Parts: sequence; C-alpha cells; structure tokens
Amino acid sequence: MKPFLFALLCVIWGSTWLVIKVGYGDLGPFTIAAVRFLVAGAILVPLVPLFGARWPRGRTEWLLVLWVGVVLFGADYGFIYWGEQFLDSGLTAIIFAILPVMTSVAAHFYLKTERLTVQTLLGTALAFGGVVALFADRLAIDASQTWPMLAILASAGCATAANLATKRYGATLHPVALNAPSVLIGGAILFLVARVAGEEIQFPTDAETWSAVLYLAIVGSVFTFLVYFWLLQTWSVTTLSFIAVFTPLVAVLLGFLFREERPTPWTGLGGLLILGGATLALWKGAGLHPE
Repeated sequence: MKPFLFALLCVIWGSTWLVIKVGYGDLGPFTIAAVRFLVAGAILVPLVPLFGARWPRGRTEWLLVLWVGVVLFGADYGFIYWGEQFLDSGLTAIIFAILPVMTSVAAHFYLKTERLTVQTLLGTALAFGGVVALFADRLAIDASQTWPMLAILASAGCATAANLATKRYGATLHPVALNAPSVLIGGAILFLVARVAGEEIQFPTDAETWSAVLYLAIVGSVFTFLVYFWLLQTWSVTTLSFIAVFTPLVAVLLGFLFREERPTPWTGLGGLLILGGATLALWKGAGLHPE
C-alpha cells in the first residue's frame, strides 16, 4: 500500500506544476496561493475530529505547526507561485529537483537515523542529472530569470527545513492535526504578503481558475499532504524527497499521453538516469529503503 501511495503522490504532484502555471487567473501569485490554502484549511479543520485526531498540544507540537505553516505553506509555496510566473514549468521542476540532494545532506547532520553515504549521494546526484537531461532540449535561460530561479531554489530549501523538523518532532502528531492549522497559518501569511506586494485581495471570479484552485487545494494539498506526512512517520525523509525527481518524469509522461508532446532521446536518457539514481540511492545498502 505504501509504495502505491508514494507513486500516487508522484503522479498528483507531477500534475500540479502545470496547474499552478496556468491557474493564476487574474489574481496575483500570493493571493491565489493563499486562496488555495484557505480552501484546504476549511476542509482539513472538520477532518480532525472525524479522524479521531487530537489537536496539537504542548510547546514542541505548536512550534512545529508554526514552523510548517510559515516555512512550508507560507515561504515554500510563496516562492514557487512567484517564481513560476517567469519560468517554464520544466525549468522550475529541474531547480526544485535539487531537493533530494539538499535533504540527504541536511538529514545527515540533523537526524541521527539518516546518515549520508557515498551510495546515497551518488544516487541523488544521478537522479538530479536525469531531471536536467529530461528537459535539456527545451531549456531557455537568460539573465532576467536569475531571481525567479533563486526563488525556486529557496523553495526547495524551505521544503527541506520543514520536512526535517516534521520527521524529528512530529512522530506523535496525526497528519491531519498538523496540516489543518499549518495550512491556515500559511494562507494567512500569503494573504499578508499579497497585501504588502500590492496585489488586489479577492477570490477567483471564473470557473477555470476555481477549478485549478480546487484541484490544488483538495487533491494537491489535503490528500497529498495527509498521505505525505503519514508516510514520513515511517519512511526516511530522504526517501520521500525523491518525489521531487519523479514528478518531472510524470509531468513529461502526462504531456505525452494527454497533450501529444513527442518524447526525444533526451527524454529517454533522463528517465533512465532518474530511475537508476533513485534505485542506487534507495537500495537497501544505502540504509534509506522504505520500512
């Protein structure tokens, strides 16, 4: 069941890069991200008693909720939504795919249960190279994209910091009880940033934008983060970070299936490197295989 859910996360989050790219409507990036998490929070709050979960209690758990809300749902997604305005979704996916490299190195110093080995490092680097190869024939980069690219890089750093803290301090907290207040905190921060940035604070007015928001809120946030943080309780944070290298591959496959995008030799090479790198990094000898 857990490998299936991992694969499902890859498929769903592989689709969200494109949905984010086309789902702004007439709203600013911070506003639309805030609406996404406001909707997600409105769904998650009543799920807490339905799941029989307890709300966070004590200083450590509430600090974790605050950290995840600010760093993951506020900063991480704020950087992503702002940066994707100016970048192709493929380039965005490449930059964010540095996540397993960041995570494996940081986990070595922050988590006693995850030690970085040469095998893990080589595997993560190989998988990242696969993502680069996946889009090598369609990349177009210029100096004007420096800040947006740095924003996506910062988002990967934020995701790493939030995931490591959750792995270390969130073992006793039910995922729905962690997510419900965290997404509301993130949404509130994004609304504040939108106001400071001069965006007009409003809800979407057209069906297409609402469709994107609802998909991202319900499928891409409520479902995925409940599953993700549930898996994180038993799987290594490095293992789950490999979602970031599988999602670009999924996005390319979806483009082939539904948008008639033709694969190239680079596509095949990228896919092989991603699969080979993930296999090398997560092989039992690396000590990071799913439990």
